[in-house]
Amino acid sequence: MLTLSLVASSCTEYNAGYSFVAESNGISYQYEVITSRMNYVRISPLSDSQTVTGDITIPATINYEGTRFVVSQIKENAFRNYTLITSIALPASLSVIENSAFKNCTSLTTINTPQPLSSIGAYAFENCYNLQAFDFEASISTLGEGCFKGCNSLSAAVFPSSFTSVPNQAFYGCTSLTDIQLPATIMNIGNDAFGNCTNVTAISFGSSVQTIGERAFANCSSVQSIAITTPMPPTCYTSTFDSVPANIPVTVPMPHVADYQNATGWNHFTNYVGTY
Repeated sequence: MLTLSLVASSCTEYNAGYSFVAESNGISYQYEVITSRMNYVRISPLSDSQTVTGDITIPATINYEGTRFVVSQIKENAFRNYTLITSIALPASLSVIENSAFKNCTSLTTINTPQPLSSIGAYAFENCYNLQAFDFEASISTLGEGCFKGCNSLSAAVFPSSFTSVPNQAFYGCTSLTDIQLPATIMNIGNDAFGNCTNVTAISFGSSVQTIGERAFANCSSVQSIAITTPMPPTCYTSTFDSVPANIPVTVPMPHVADYQNATGWNHFTNYVGTY
């Protein structure tokens, strides 16, 4: 009878929405079941934000009442305003970072990106002023609006081929960015996507870009060159390149120089260079 009881306990199925509290590495977390059969959970800390300091490691699994749960999501607003965290080690099991999960973590300097990570929510890292780098793994396919807004220490944004769009305000105010290289898979760039990136010196568009939003590169006043391989000018607005110097060289396909010169937004520029 005892043996049967133990087996039954280990096979308990927890319904989606069930939550429990457990501690890991000195931090108290709430775990919420996402899928009952696989025992995937989303996680958020319960410990006071001013007591969680320095380097933290988010657990990949947790054992509760004889059942092993796998951490696959960071809950919305989970670490918001945890201003004393300096680095975060994300678990290899993680696939989703929800909206505003690390917003205003102003001391955060480093964070890893596990290979399964596929989605970063809106404003997830907004105002992480000291975040210096983020490795955009090939598995990441979705970025939310304003996800890195105000990350003014972020020095590089190199996108994998899995990206098809850059959302509104994604890198707004990232003043340490110097070079923006968009792969051929990028089709759409949102409003204010790179606005106020005042130290960008070069912008390179891939061959598939179709639309560039309002103020997408506004106030990028240090840009020295633009290159684009799209045959016909992508749709943009009179505000798209506000305050970008008009006389910088803009390299476009030779047969379409006149098309760019006459297109809305692109007619901001006066120095087109045709290339084959």
